[in-house]
Amino acid sequence: MWPWVLVVVSAAIAAATAWFFLAGPGSPTVVPTVVGTPVAAAEASLRTQHLDPTREEAFSETIAKGLVVSTDPRPNAQVRRGTDVTVVVSQGPERHAVPTLSGVTLAEATDLITRANLVLGKITESFDDKVPEGRVISTSPEAGTSLKRDAVVALTVSKGRQPITVKDYTGKTLEVARAALGKAGLTVEVTAEQNDDKVPAGSIISQDPAEGTLFKGDKVSVVVSKGPVLVAVPGGLIGRQATAVRQTLEAAGFVVKIVQGGIPGINFGTVGKVDPGQGTMVPKGSTITLTTV
Repeated sequence: MWPWVLVVVSAAIAAATAWFFLAGPGSPTVVPTVVGTPVAAAEASLRTQHLDPTREEAFSETIAKGLVVSTDPRPNAQVRRGTDVTVVVSQGPERHAVPTLSGVTLAEATDLITRANLVLGKITESFDDKVPEGRVISTSPEAGTSLKRDAVVALTVSKGRQPITVKDYTGKTLEVARAALGKAGLTVEVTAEQNDDKVPAGSIISQDPAEGTLFKGDKVSVVVSKGPVLVAVPGGLIGRQATAVRQTLEAAGFVVKIVQGGIPGINFGTVGKVDPGQGTMVPKGSTITLTTV
């Protein structure tokens, strides 16, 4: 009795084992080729082969987003039914946007570039009237550009406002000074106009500052000459004795020159002509020529 039972049990175990490995869950199957197919279709194909798909994602430069990049085990591999198969699905190309860096410090820009999976490239320094020294003016490529991982981003960093060397235009005309200083980026303000015996009318008597450095848009103040004070040549000089007229003119601040005229050998010392003429406005200290007859 017992030997018969053992035979039956042994036969059953053998049959079950054979079924498991030949037609059951342990039977062999082949991993289908699903690379390049949509993930849903790939998973369905794997299940048809009695395999259990597990999904992972990875970037790919060649496989479009949503399609299968690879499987593990690889395609056509012979495995047992029920085996887990890792399906790697494409996220498309790996791209990272250049961060907005305008106005941040170089240290901050470096950190943001690294965190964006990009690499800091060449740093160029440039003067800028608006961006403070040490802060980023611009990036190349510009902010928002999509780049591959570890692509290089160059920076232009501000050196601050560009200093402008001030030149002295004392003695030059206001027009010349205004044109030159304006071209340099400075503005000219006339703070006063006054008479000056040495500086011609329309020219600059003084300038502030007259040297040093300023920045674009800064102001240079100037005092402009109205020329010397003008006084009138007195009237009532004709017909008077030249010596008396000399006294009158010299008292008024003029320099007097006497020239004898009339008939040669006959001269009464009487003023017959005044040059410049009586009533003429001339600079104080001018020379008045008296011609006697």
